[in-house]
Amino acid sequence: MESVLSPSLEAVLADVDLTTLVTRLLAEVDQLRSEVADLRLENLQFRQQAGYWRSRHADAVQRVAALEQENELLRGENRKLQAERFARRSEKQSRSDRSNDLQDPADDKPKRRRGRQPGQPPPRRRDYSHLPVREQTIELPQELQVCPHCGLSLKACGVESSEQLEIETVAYRRVIHRRRGQRTCACPGPRTITAPSAPKLIPKSLLGVSVWVEVLLDKFDSYRPTQRLLEQWRLLGLDLASGTITDGLCRLEPLFAPVLEALLERNRQSHYKQADETRWLVFVEQQGKVGFGWWLWVFKSEDSVVYLLDESRSHHVPEDHYPAEAGGVLVVDRYSA
Repeated sequence: MESVLSPSLEAVLADVDLTTLVTRLLAEVDQLRSEVADLRLENLQFRQQAGYWRSRHADAVQRVAALEQENELLRGENRKLQAERFARRSEKQSRSDRSNDLQDPADDKPKRRRGRQPGQPPPRRRDYSHLPVREQTIELPQELQVCPHCGLSLKACGVESSEQLEIETVAYRRVIHRRRGQRTCACPGPRTITAPSAPKLIPKSLLGVSVWVEVLLDKFDSYRPTQRLLEQWRLLGLDLASGTITDGLCRLEPLFAPVLEALLERNRQSHYKQADETRWLVFVEQQGKVGFGWWLWVFKSEDSVVYLLDESRSHHVPEDHYPAEAGGVLVVDRYSA
């Protein structure tokens, strides 16, 4: 093989000028060096881009892990809400239970007519004689005091009396003047003596006792929102801020603590009791609690009713309300708690 190639190489070298060959080789070397430099620069750029994308991938992996953790938490909350909303409840009525049917197919009696039934005595007229009386006399107009035909004057022959029920609600300012006296002697002590202040339910408050009585009766006896009462007072010219009433009710709350304790104690002593609960929204964020769903519990006895607001529907609420030695009959629905 070497014997074959050697003559051929020698022939080529003999035919080509050595200077030209060296020049060509140097040019090719310069070109290769330039290509190597370009390749090194491109390799450096690729290394830099690889490092950048490697860091971006690490950030993306970290974000994906955080999103997966948040997604799992939201799925757990969703399962909890679905269970509270659509889960099987212990008080659910069975299909075979017809105790709550409102219509009886066997009852073919005609419907009862509304109002007073035939043969029943009419209702008694209500007596309003306990109300104070304000008398008013309506005089005859001038043109009716003479005969329309001959013009002779009429003579008085008594009055015709009738009654009407009226209501007068007036908002007024109570201006209090406290008398003061000054001693004329030289005895020790203050020289000026002032009459005692008028009693107030809330010290230094502009609202009198009658205003708070009206607010409490309207709220807890008529079960009307206080905002409607304030709107009614605005029609009478009394414009009160809702914040003033709300702050006053918060300051009056401790005064009713003994009344509440007495009601709770009286409610527990009854032999026959009734208890129930219903959902109640309380828009207060509380740590560890999801959502704003609370529960309003009602405990009714023979002569008292107590409402308790609690964040749970647990059996601990009735157990905490009634003492461990409590006895009697407790009427409840199908809720197992």
